[in-house]
Amino acid sequence: MTTLTLETLVRQHPDQIAAEADGEVLMMHIESGNYFGLNEVASFIWHQLEHPRSIAGLCELVLSEFEVDEARCQADALTFLQGMVEDGLAQVVDAETPAPASSDAPSAAMPNLAPAA
Repeated sequence: MTTLTLETLVRQHPDQIAAEADGEVLMMHIESGNYFGLNEVASFIWHQLEHPRSIAGLCELVLSEFEVDEARCQADALTFLQGMVEDGLAQVVDAETPAPASSDAPSAAMPNLAPAA
């Protein structure tokens, strides 16, 4: 298992299904059949992962859209994205790895990723 750092590049995993409903992303991991619901902040992050981004770069985008402390954003983003990678929803990429073809400031804390009930 890879431990993520702020320099790690991540992107959406191409082998899962995601749809937007009421500003939130609903996802299904094809292999496991698990469903996930992402809140507003997590949905924002998901959309930013259409192309590979560093976690530090993602934090910069989150900080420009939401009121959250930088240190908290970084710590929560590392935890959140580690969970996404472990659940097969996002993947770590090398800088040279091409992105797959595409098939897209309220106060908030970074979300927890949990299977939808």
